[in-house]
Order: sequence, then C-alpha cells, then structure tokens
Amino acid sequence: MNRRWISALAAAILLFGTFASASAQSDALWYPQITQQMPIVSIITENGNNHFAKAYTREHKLQGMIDYVNGSVSVSNCEQQEALSNEKAQVKVRGNWTLDYPKKSIRIKFDKKQSMLGMNENQAYKSWVLLAEWKDLSMLNTPAALFLAQNILGRDGYYCTDYRFVQLYINGEYWGVYLLVEQQEANPGRVEIARQEKDAPDRYTGYLIEYDAYFQEEAALPGGDPVFEVYHTGLDGEQYGYTVKSDIINSRQLSFLRTLIRLIYRTCYAAVNENRHFSFNEKYTELVAAESTSVQETVGQVIDLPSLVDTYLLNEIICNPDLGWSSFYLSVDLSKNGSKKLTFQAPWDFDSAFGIRSGYEDSRQIYAAHAGNHWLRLFASQPWFMEMVKERWQEIKAQGIPEKTLALILTLQETYAPCFEQNSARWPSRIAQGNHELIEELNNCQSQQEAADYLYRWLSDRFSFLDAQWQ
Repeated sequence: MNRRWISALAAAILLFGTFASASAQSDALWYPQITQQMPIVSIITENGNNHFAKAYTREHKLQGMIDYVNGSVSVSNCEQQEALSNEKAQVKVRGNWTLDYPKKSIRIKFDKKQSMLGMNENQAYKSWVLLAEWKDLSMLNTPAALFLAQNILGRDGYYCTDYRFVQLYINGEYWGVYLLVEQQEANPGRVEIARQEKDAPDRYTGYLIEYDAYFQEEAALPGGDPVFEVYHTGLDGEQYGYTVKSDIINSRQLSFLRTLIRLIYRTCYAAVNENRHFSFNEKYTELVAAESTSVQETVGQVIDLPSLVDTYLLNEIICNPDLGWSSFYLSVDLSKNGSKKLTFQAPWDFDSAFGIRSGYEDSRQIYAAHAGNHWLRLFASQPWFMEMVKERWQEIKAQGIPEKTLALILTLQETYAPCFEQNSARWPSRIAQGNHELIEELNNCQSQQEAADYLYRWLSDRFSFLDAQWQ
C-alpha cells in the first residue's frame, strides 16, 4: 500500500476509529499524506525583503508589473528524504482577484526539477504553487474537493493535483499555513498529452486549455498566453473565451485549435438538440454527416465521456460558483497515440465552493445542471447522461467516498488545529473583516474551527440530498 495511504489511515484510525472500516471496498482509495507535524517551506529572496509577497494587487498584474524574484527554497520538519536545502528558485505572487487579499498565493519555479514532500509519487517538476486559501476561513475546502477529485477523476486515470499542508516562512518571517499543490500544466505525470516540438510545429499534437473569464486580460500581459473565443449555441448569459495552457508555436495552430473546439461543441449540440449526427473528416477541420442515430454514440466519438461524467459529478457535489467562470480545464490530444477526444481533467479552484458564497449556500438543490458551464449544461437534460452520473455515484458511494471525505475533514482539522490557530493569529483581519462575497454565517465566524464545522455540516447535507436524487 502507498505510504500516503498508510499515513492518512494511521492518523484517522488514531483519531476516529471508524474511518478505516466504513467500507471494505475502500482499500484502493487515494489519500493525502498527513503527518502529525506540518512541514515547513522557507523562501529566502536574494534582496532579503518580503516585498514580492505583500505589495502587489490585481491591478499590478494587469499592468504587467509582477515579475519573478530570485531566491532559494528549503523544506524541513518532514521526513529526511523529503527535505530540501536552499534550492535555487524564482518566486512571485499569483492569482486574479485573490491578489487583492492580504495573504497571497505564491508560484515557485525551481531552476532544476525538484520533488516536493513526496507528492505525486515523488515526481520532480520545476513549477509548484502555494495556495493562501484566504477566502475559505476553514482552509479545508480545497483539500476536501481534491480528495473527491482524486477518488472520482483520478481513479479513472485523469489528472488531479496532489497536495500537502505546509507552514510558510519568508526570509525568516512566519507567513502562515499554505496548501502546497502542483502547477496545472501539460507534463508527464501531470496532464499527459503530446508536447509540441519547437523545431517541428504540428497542429496534430496535445492541447491543454482553460475556459477563462480572464482570457483577454491574460492575452494582454507581457508574454501572455494565446487565447481564442468560441460561441456556444444555446447558452444563456455572458460567454467567455479559452486560454491555451500548453505550447502554441504559431497562429495557424491557434486557429486550428479554435476550429476544433467549435466543431466539437457543434457536433454535441446538433446531436442533443437537433437529432443531427456528425463526425470529423480525417484532418479534423470539417464535419461530415455520420450514420449514427444515437446521441451517446455521436458524443462519445468526440468527448471522453467518463471524464465528462466524473467532472459533472464532482461539481454537482461541491457546487462551485467558478464552474462557468474560470479554472475549468480541458485537454485534447490529436497525436498518433492520442485519444482524439476532448477530455475533462485537472479540476482547480475551490475556495468559493461548498456553500460558502452568498447565493450558493443551499445544499439541497441541483446546481451543475443549471450553472453557466456549457459543456455540463448541454448534457444535464439527457437521460442517458444522467443515468451514467447515477451509476458513477453508486460506485463512489459503495467505496465509502462520502463518509471518507467527511472523516478526512475531521482528521485534518484535529491534526492541524494548532497550525490553523497560528495562521489565524498571523492574519487576524481575515476574521475581523470577513469577506463580502461570503454568506453571513461564515462572516460571523470567530474561528477557523467554526468554518470547518460549517463545511462538515453543509457537505453532510449535500451528500444526503444527492443520494436521494440519484437512487
């Protein structure tokens, strides 16, 4: 059994004796590594000051003023083989609206590939992320969501980031509790798609894209990512564009990718709403009439259906308001060994989920079917698709994943309560000022513990409601 499973189960058994025995079918579940002592990440900058971590806002990003600063990263208070000592790296603050919060998330880019605290089977990468989790007072939304994601999408072979709680020090100053996660990127062991060869541009390669309300702003940044727009027929409300997160060598590739995504959506929409069936020509540039009369068969030719079902299920559970806004990742691999299908993976950004945001707190209503995400809404009315969702729900229910998620919340809270308290002392304005986006109950919380209790209650109600819907 993987060491991380043993660590999590040991902590859970110690604190909650029923955690490991709730389901005999759960022995293959994924668990984060939990240790009694929280690891420490230390950043030392060349100039010796903390300006990079506190001075910038979203406006500075839009003006292209946020640059990496040189420094080094160390990791301690962990197992000896996981420790790092003064590894050269560059660091900067990251995010969009979260840049306006006092405690900011941080991007680390090592000079050489490094593994971090055994995450993702100890694989080494240059890029890592420290999430501040400022909006979520419980600091447990993302860990709960990623546990669900790993055991829903990850179990089916789709990429989800690993994570570890850490305490961050910058130039010797305590900076609080952060969640160390992986950078969302196309890389072996992360999003597994063919990579573009710079000396041989080829449109039949792998692409990682993000549905992103900030796409125009991202394109305007110095060295910004390529972007494109696609009109999604039948979607009410404002629509946004896509940001390309993998290598694009020339404008012809970008134009090809835009056409590809437009035609995939057109194929699905025509099958669902018009009973018309299409497939791609050999070059994936045009649609041709298909003999299929089954909507499921037609859609399954262009979309990786298990990934779509898993993504729908995850977002229906957690009620993520950002679902139709940004951080919604898709990939497609047209290389020789690629699946040639649009795939939904790399779930991300959960600090507004689990009923904490005003207007989204009702745990007893269907959410993802009506959210502003065209890929999920398109199929929510299809009986065959919802039958697949119900079947997948029964599978994760049989594995004890709902109970395990609730138990994990309790385990993390109990294990790291002193660290969470220290974080609250470092950032008292989080409690004193609240957050205008959140529900009144959470803005009235006086501690991280109260917010964690809310998460546990809300998610318990959510599981009960969905189980009644998906019998």
